[in-house]
Amino acid sequence: MRRAPLRLLLLILFLLALDQLSKYLVRARLDPHNLISILPFFRLEHVQNSGIAFGMMDGHSALILAVGSVIVLLLVGAALATSDNPSLAWPMALLVAGSAGNLIDRAVNGSVTDFLHFQFWPAFNLADSYIVIGVVLLAYRLLTGTHDIGVLGSGVSGRGEQEDKDADGRDPGTGARDGGAPV
Repeated sequence: MRRAPLRLLLLILFLLALDQLSKYLVRARLDPHNLISILPFFRLEHVQNSGIAFGMMDGHSALILAVGSVIVLLLVGAALATSDNPSLAWPMALLVAGSAGNLIDRAVNGSVTDFLHFQFWPAFNLADSYIVIGVVLLAYRLLTGTHDIGVLGSGVSGRGEQEDKDADGRDPGTGARDGGAPV
């Protein structure tokens, strides 16, 4: 196994373990809907969410589990396909760990454990945070064009330049310059 996919998988497993441990501790130590005030605007509150974002689709657990499983598999494939690109490794690891963390909750407990509650926002968990941060990082990288967006290895950067060229503009594999004949 190449090093990049192994590092990516270890990162995903670490993030996933952190998410699952936090949810386990909340389920074990905090009764549902009990509050622990941390700051005037932030508290820990044990909430079981059987829907998706903001409780939507409550009562459709089988559909959510089926679609969620497909999404996690697609994300794992995309993460492995982009694992050699450091600018995509973190966003993809966050997306996979977050999606898988909530999917595990749903499969094992029938609902997702939420516990981070800001006064102005519904309760959420680490997996939800991973997903949001992963999407923001991925969007930033795609919009700024400061990376290779070739998810399937196209080698084309966000600015339309070929990335796989040496200092002289030659393809290292063929020695060709800008689509020309090999040297």
